[in-house]
Amino acid sequence: MKQNRRQLELSLTGDGAPRERRSRELDLGYAQLRQLHELGKLLASSEPVAAPALRCLARVVPLRVALVAEASGGAVRITAARAAPVSDTELHTAAAHARACLSRLCDGEALPPGPMAVDPGPLPMPRRPGTAGRSPFIALPLLCDQSRRDRVGGVLYLRGARALNESDLAFLSAAADHLSLAFDRHAAWQREVRLRERAEALDRAQKDLVAVVSHDLRNPLGAVLLGISTLQRWPQLDRSRVSEHLATMHRAAERASKLVYDLLDVARLDGGHFMLDRSAQEPGSMVREAAELMRPLLDERRLSCDTQVEDGLPEVWCDRDRVLQVLSNLIGNARKFAREASTVTLIAWREAGEARFCVSDEGPGISAEDLPRIFDRYFQGPHGPTAHGVGLGLSISRGIVEAHGGRIWVETEAGKGSRFVFSLPLSAGGEARVAPPAP
Repeated sequence: MKQNRRQLELSLTGDGAPRERRSRELDLGYAQLRQLHELGKLLASSEPVAAPALRCLARVVPLRVALVAEASGGAVRITAARAAPVSDTELHTAAAHARACLSRLCDGEALPPGPMAVDPGPLPMPRRPGTAGRSPFIALPLLCDQSRRDRVGGVLYLRGARALNESDLAFLSAAADHLSLAFDRHAAWQREVRLRERAEALDRAQKDLVAVVSHDLRNPLGAVLLGISTLQRWPQLDRSRVSEHLATMHRAAERASKLVYDLLDVARLDGGHFMLDRSAQEPGSMVREAAELMRPLLDERRLSCDTQVEDGLPEVWCDRDRVLQVLSNLIGNARKFAREASTVTLIAWREAGEARFCVSDEGPGISAEDLPRIFDRYFQGPHGPTAHGVGLGLSISRGIVEAHGGRIWVETEAGKGSRFVFSLPLSAGGEARVAPPAP
């Protein structure tokens, strides 16, 4: 019986070579499992570590080039590692091929090159490094959303130092799945961070709104109530006192009404329900109308208003009332900060294929600390002169201009004043001017 069993074993194993091959295969399998375990630990962090992961793969599969190409921000970002004998030319050729593979996997959409980070440490040196330009390659898709198996967010691109066998392909496919899960987990974490930041911002905005309403509506409503209480005793008041109280109530009601409309505009901008009634409008007539509307308020501070409109300026495609609102906000802002008895200047000209409007003042300018936040909602800079308001005017003006497809910015110089400039699309083409007229 023992002799028959021995003969059976010899017949199955032959001269010992299959047993050695099986042993080598088992050793390789254990090595692959160890490296997959190490890869899983590397990728368990909140930020996937691509370069160490590529070195981990090269410990099992002899590689010349290993890289991860990710579609990020409309371009291809690459993390690469290479063996010692690989030249820069071969590395960049592999990177270009990886971008082409990723573009093909992304519905054929051509993706421009982005930044490429090359690991300074070389990949483990294979016993037979292979020949440059003749090494086999594999490009495995990385799915950025595991719930949708058709969304490819990157590729794991590898150039082998020898031909890749079935065992190599199975191992690299499992590694690509690990990377896909890691990037998917990282993307989900980033989405959660963005959602949390947005929720916190909305909570802060709600608290700011409550503070604004409770504080800035209380004063005008208090003035109205006080005026009504006083007028209830009007038979004992002379006509001049009655007129004075009515004027005070009217100003308070106007201030409360403006605040309510500003808050409604903010809500429309946030909700994406901001509607524009566009038509072709003459820039000069809007500039002059805004100046006339604001002239009584400018006169209170002995401010003069100068308007300058380029001759032959084409019409703009805009909502006239909303553009007047922007100009009024900017003029009102200039009124707060301009030196008394100085000039507020309104300019309209054509440049770079668009109409540009400018409201400039001769005030102290905007401090460097306040400049980055000047268009933020509810912001009132502590580094400038004190002014009444709730900090919504410039934020709403930016929303209106951007809804028109334009942009708004500020130019300032300490001690010499500020220039608020915004652009609007022309309804008819024209040659661009190089510079605006001097204020």
